Amino acid sequence: MPDVALRIMLEVLTFGVGFSLVFAIAQVCRKNPDQLSYLNFLVFLGNSIIQLVVVLKVRNVILEYPLASFLSLSAIFFIGPANYLYHHILLNPIKAVPVKVKLQFAPAAAALIFEILFQLQPSGVKKHSLAELFTSPLQHWFTVVLASGAIFTLVYFLIMFRLGLTVLKNDTIRAQVMLILTAFFSTLVAIVLLSLGFLLGSDPMLLMGGTIITLINISIFLSNMRYPNFYHLIEKELKKNKYERSLLKGLDTEVVYDRLTYLMGEEKIYKDFDLSLEGLAKMLCITPHQLSQFMNERLTTNFRNYINSYRIEEAKKILISESDKNILAICYDVGFNSKSTFNQCFKKYTNKTPSEFRLEHQSGDKIGPDL
Repeated sequence: MPDVALRIMLEVLTFGVGFSLVFAIAQVCRKNPDQLSYLNFLVFLGNSIIQLVVVLKVRNVILEYPLASFLSLSAIFFIGPANYLYHHILLNPIKAVPVKVKLQFAPAAAALIFEILFQLQPSGVKKHSLAELFTSPLQHWFTVVLASGAIFTLVYFLIMFRLGLTVLKNDTIRAQVMLILTAFFSTLVAIVLLSLGFLLGSDPMLLMGGTIITLINISIFLSNMRYPNFYHLIEKELKKNKYERSLLKGLDTEVVYDRLTYLMGEEKIYKDFDLSLEGLAKMLCITPHQLSQFMNERLTTNFRNYINSYRIEEAKKILISESDKNILAICYDVGFNSKSTFNQCFKKYTNKTPSEFRLEHQSGDKIGPDL
């Protein structure tokens, strides 16, 4: 490969180290970061560390900075399970993460402990160990650990690639899924190139693998800029597909519960005046009879009480946070189409009228009439 091409890739990869780090920090600096934001932070931080090690190795200065290799092994074992967990959270935003998913991070935890113990060694010992590893990788025992990490990550991305293929037929998100599949496939290629580059001592392979990772991160950044709701749309369609498939073999009450909670908590469908048992059942892909029985047996309530409980909770929040808002307007905002029904339901759940509730929580404020 021409030297100019190698120099260009090295500069791109060096840029990628900083880019991945900044992109990682940006994930947790956004307003109200969620668990997916923190997960993305760790993934891109891991990418940055791996890219840094490749840069130092190609520049032949890795032995001068043994601390720079810290967390690189952990990152190798972490990135695969982290991407799988990301997919799990997208499909199950309400459920707690199962223990079996958490256990998939055990290799990364073990790698972290090993790296901490290694960094506690004297500087001379660390440099000697790294020199042996990079000089004769095929004869060093630690190569088996690194190869295991590469295979471990490779398997996860193969799984993710296969999952992406299952939703490719969905016309609504075909373009987005194609971008993700391209990123997954490119990651698979990068893993193979980085692994072979290390085993064979090939700087061009290391540079190609690291450059691909940089280009993937830049593509993810640009897709987020171009399509702000990129992942939200995919999340919505994936959950819908999973939900519909789960009902093919009968009613899965856990899935019904998760979907119902999502519709009420995230979509806030209770604000619709015309929401009916039949309409909600259609959203859940079940019959009205199944929904009624589910609410009676699983939620120990009926449709009307269930919907009104959400409406009243929403009204309570608005009464406290928006002290100047007209109570009749609040009545309509939360889904009631009658002031008398609103007052009746509110008193049923709180033993107070809306005005009394507002006065109690904002003592000293001037409270106007209900109209």
